[in-house]
Amino acid sequence: MTEHAINTLLPVALDAMGGERSPGVIVEGAVMACRKGEGPVVLVGDSGLIEAELGLHDTAGLDISVVHADEMIAMGENPLRAARSKRGSSMHRCFELIGQSRASAVVSAGNSGAFLGVGLLTARRMEHCDRPCFVTTLPTSPKPTILLDIGANIDSRATHLLQFALMGSAYAAIKHGIERPTVALLSNGTEPIKGTESLREAHRLLTQTDVNYIGFVEGRDVPTGCADVIVTDGLVGNVVLKLCEGLVTTVFDRIHQAARTHFLGSLVSSIFKKSLKNIHDELDWQKVGAAPILGLNAVALVGHGKTSPLAIANAISQARVFVNDGLLDAMRRTLADSSVSDLTNTSELPIGQSGEAQREQTESGEAE
Repeated sequence: MTEHAINTLLPVALDAMGGERSPGVIVEGAVMACRKGEGPVVLVGDSGLIEAELGLHDTAGLDISVVHADEMIAMGENPLRAARSKRGSSMHRCFELIGQSRASAVVSAGNSGAFLGVGLLTARRMEHCDRPCFVTTLPTSPKPTILLDIGANIDSRATHLLQFALMGSAYAAIKHGIERPTVALLSNGTEPIKGTESLREAHRLLTQTDVNYIGFVEGRDVPTGCADVIVTDGLVGNVVLKLCEGLVTTVFDRIHQAARTHFLGSLVSSIFKKSLKNIHDELDWQKVGAAPILGLNAVALVGHGKTSPLAIANAISQARVFVNDGLLDAMRRTLADSSVSDLTNTSELPIGQSGEAQREQTESGEAE
């Protein structure tokens, strides 16, 4: 049996202490997922608290196990400090289970910065990836659009944007079954002279790869499904995501108000409300479940701090799909095929300073 086949049979490690209502909501989500056939699941955290919560549910026949962790990382803790100092946390233990081949993926609704930090310290980055990133799917028309980064990296160099594009392309192929996803950079204009220096240099680098790169797109193009993958830094990506969520909610509310104040409102409302609700559901963090972190040597998903049992169950289901479909291998191949060291140098950063040596230096500093 191959290593990939074995991984598909391993449990998903679930950080039972992550989130504002842990461990109750987390345990309920695990039970819900296992009842839908998404097990096995291993709950990681304070075993006494977890066992007490499991006792509130009928778990007969469900493949749920518990692994104890002495510490937990709270939502309000400093992410980097907590990741370094609390080596016995439930987050650390989850990633350790993957390293020990006792779990296939990890899901947490805890402190997202700490979760990323723990992942960097334990699973480490993929080769040829300098910055892991968060990714989501937007319900654009006529097809969904992958957006990344949505919050992991506020400032991104051209080489980072290139790597986001490569990983996003591999992710879109797995997530939506697209053979050659189109990839675009989000800028303030479509001309190559627009945007920041990092964007312009990322544009030049992407034109030298095998990625199906189509150039710059503007903010107004995002809802049109102009590209399968749209790449930006974490600050802009997070703003775009939150703006989309807010706009859908506002339009939905305005239509609801019109239905109550105009004699034709109920007719118009019935026509548009269903479509808007479908869009709202696609952006709903409970339906989405969790956001994958791309670039770690592990299938890792981080959920909303106010997570629900439904969101946890959906996150476990997502993790299963990514493991079964070989997401990590797909990203490794894409990154290796378009390594920055193989591309023409740019004025932003000499190639000799952006490859393996720099990554090893950075990781050794993080692990201190």
